[in-house]
This record gives sequence, structure tokens and C-alpha cells, in this order.
Amino acid sequence: MSGVGTRIKKARDALAMTQVALAKAVGISQQAVMELESGRAKGTKHTAKFARALGQDPLWLETGDGRMREPAKAKRQSRSDPQEALPELADYERIPLFDLRTVSGPTALADTANAIGFELFASAWLRQLSPSPFSQLATVVVSGDAMVPTLAHGDRALIDTAQLNLRREGIYVLRLDDTLLIRRVTMHPATKRATITADNASYQPYTDLDPDALDALGRVIWIGRVLG
Repeated sequence: MSGVGTRIKKARDALAMTQVALAKAVGISQQAVMELESGRAKGTKHTAKFARALGQDPLWLETGDGRMREPAKAKRQSRSDPQEALPELADYERIPLFDLRTVSGPTALADTANAIGFELFASAWLRQLSPSPFSQLATVVVSGDAMVPTLAHGDRALIDTAQLNLRREGIYVLRLDDTLLIRRVTMHPATKRATITADNASYQPYTDLDPDALDALGRVIWIGRVLG
């Protein structure tokens, strides 16, 4: 079964709802529900409608993040949700989320099998942020304090893996041997040599480097964090 289909069936069974009733609530055929739950259909553009009908969080239904609501709460939620309360998830992109401590290699941010989850971003917003195909975007969980105060432990960073030209200064994911690091890269205007620094001054910089010898996996184009 596909992940979303598995969760739809689990939520439907918890409500003792038939496929016919769910199909009618969503506005699709029973066959479409059957194919989704069986795994023959790998996804749906109607996740928000399924979430309303089942009284579930659309993010959980789509990605598995969070918890399934208990049946009593799901019933109350399905009755109280206004029909226009949720946008269609077809307008959003699922961007894989990686933990830099557990991945390695030149394709570390391209292999979704290594992802620890997915983040949802509005498609229109991503298009404004980067011209790169959505398949070349990745999110990472920041680990450690090397980039404090710009990036703190647990922050999210959106990476454009198509942006690899280190002559464009910025914050990059770099591969050193089998370790992935997030560091700031600057270029000397005269020598065209690169400097790798951590924003935390307690970390030693690497200076006078050949930018063509550095292995970049992508450039940070957005950061997100929880404000304490």
C-alpha cells in the first residue's frame, strides 16, 4: 500500500466508514478510493478533502508526520471543518528532509530513500524562491552550533542542489570526506580563492582554498526555526 492510502484506510476503518461513503464525501468514485487504499494509486490530489471527510490532519494524512486523531475527535473535527478551510495539497510540494549526520556521499541530498521525512511548501512560493526544478530541492535539519547565530541546532534549511558555483558567496552544504557540513563560503576579490567559515567565531576558518577543489552539494536559500 502507498503511505497515504494506508493512512486513509486506517482513518476510514477507525470511523467504521465505507468506501462508498468516503468517496461520496470526497467527490470521487469508490474505485478511486479502492485503488488508493490498495496501493495501485500512489497518491492523490484530494488529500485536503480526504482529511476533512475523515477528520484528520492533512499533513499526517499526506506525510505521516504527527499522529492520527482518535475516532471521537475525528468525528467532531469532520463535522466542524468548513468546506473551504483547507487548500488543496496539489498546490504544495513535498520536499525531502535529511539529517546531515546520517547521510553521506555526493548524492546524499538526492536519494529520497535516506530522507527522514518530508516538508510541505507552497509551489508558487518555491517558484519565486528558486528557478530550479522542485526535484532539486531538499531540506536538512541543522546539527550543532557551528553556524550560530544564523543557524541553530534543530533549525531547517532549504537547499537548492542545482546551485553549486561557490563563486557566488553564500551558505552551502559541503562534503569533506564522508562528512556533510553547512558553512559560509566567501571569495577573495583579487585572488579568487575561497574561505570557508562558521558563523560561530569559536570555529577555525579554512582559508586560501581552490573553489574548484571543494565539493558542494547545494546552497542554502531559506531557513526556518521555532522562536523560543
